[in-house]
Amino acid sequence: MKKQIMTLLAIIVLGCVFAGCGNQSAENDVNNQEIKERIVQDISGEEVKIPPAKDIKRVIIVAPPITSVVIKLIPEQNMIVGLNEKAFIQSNDDIMEKVFPKYKNIDTKFVGEDFSINKESLLALKPDIILYYGEAQKKNLENVGVPIINFFSPKLTDPKDVTIAWENLLCEIFETEENNLLSDEWKNSEKLSKELLPKSDTEAVKALWIFRNVKGKLMVAGKSSFDAYAESYFEKAGIINVANEIQGTAEVNMEQIQTWNPDMIFVFQGVPAGAYLKNNIEGQDWSTIKAFQEKKIYDIPKTTYSWAAPCMDSPLMPLWLGSKAYPEKFTNEDFIRELKGYYKRVYNISLTEQDIKSILGLSENK
Repeated sequence: MKKQIMTLLAIIVLGCVFAGCGNQSAENDVNNQEIKERIVQDISGEEVKIPPAKDIKRVIIVAPPITSVVIKLIPEQNMIVGLNEKAFIQSNDDIMEKVFPKYKNIDTKFVGEDFSINKESLLALKPDIILYYGEAQKKNLENVGVPIINFFSPKLTDPKDVTIAWENLLCEIFETEENNLLSDEWKNSEKLSKELLPKSDTEAVKALWIFRNVKGKLMVAGKSSFDAYAESYFEKAGIINVANEIQGTAEVNMEQIQTWNPDMIFVFQGVPAGAYLKNNIEGQDWSTIKAFQEKKIYDIPKTTYSWAAPCMDSPLMPLWLGSKAYPEKFTNEDFIRELKGYYKRVYNISLTEQDIKSILGLSENK
């Protein structure tokens, strides 16, 4: 009898021990569950729950401009499983092949021309996170059941602030150690740009930034806004924006441009610079404009994205503008040297003469 009692007590003790282990295991499960989520603050200031970096394996990018920064800062480029095709419209194929060789193989069918989303196609890509830009894109992504992270804020209108904010957020998302890469390049860019700045407005070059020229509709960029960064770039290069009376972008006529009579013109979208220089754009006569007469009309360069918008190569833009506006202070050869150095530092890529021609060919007026 005594032996049976001892056996029973042993079973009870062991049961308590296992019950305790079970409770401990349950607590660990809860703790592990808590660890599986973390919170980041996106560019708009909204808090978003996302998986730990080690669990982010599949990324979709809806916002075209940020692609150029993501492909540099993401731990592995093959993590990108979906892209907006518009990311390629404003890029240079030759340079993309070097920086992001497999970009043409990535799925783009889930997003339409108007940023509409085919949710079935999107979810078939099994994304862990989705990167987007602004409320218009957010509306198409609601209720997809995947963390969505906004890379737009109306408060950021300087390309320096925009790109550094993107870099900081991406480094936090992926827990990478590339912090301050863009910050350091902007410091170098600003140091060189300050040497180009004219002593007074009377010595400054006056320029026009053509935002778009399509089907006779001529839009120019005025003061900085979320869709045009002319003012910020011009200020960094010591150039006066002749359209600074305009807020954001606006359609103008040739009479207004003749009144402004810019020394230089920089072209973003639509009709290329060559057509202006040939003066063969239907319904537009550029022959009376000083920039036309002095052959100072340039296409804005493109690499992983157009330098007209915030991108990974944005620190190069003020230097390129300066080489056009003040060649006596910063020559084309000076800029090419900086361009090569930038690509070596940032991408570990040695640009060839053909690469340089590809980047600057359309922007060089012979």
